[in-house]
Amino acid sequence: MIDYNIEFTKGVLFIRLFGTLSKLNCNDIEFDLVEIIKDGGIKYLVFNIEDLKIDGDVSLFHDCCEIVKENGGRMLLCTNKDNYIDDFELIDDELSAFKVFSVC
Repeated sequence: MIDYNIEFTKGVLFIRLFGTLSKLNCNDIEFDLVEIIKDGGIKYLVFNIEDLKIDGDVSLFHDCCEIVKENGGRMLLCTNKDNYIDDFELIDDELSAFKVFSVC
């Protein structure tokens, strides 16, 4: 089961994921989130995955990152060390995103 919370603050879209993300439920959530990112022209995106368990290889983060790059932006992952994912910029907490994106 996967649940999420979305907040848009100071030009940054924060998506907080809770539960277990797997190949089975990844497509459902990805469809919703990709639509939001595309339609909103989101440039700055932060996934908070501190309360998320990742089960297997999922495409959600790579696909969303590509869309954000097409919009001329960047994507960050807010995570603890147990949820390390290769190929992405990591931050320790959500407030750090404002410094990275220079939108303070």
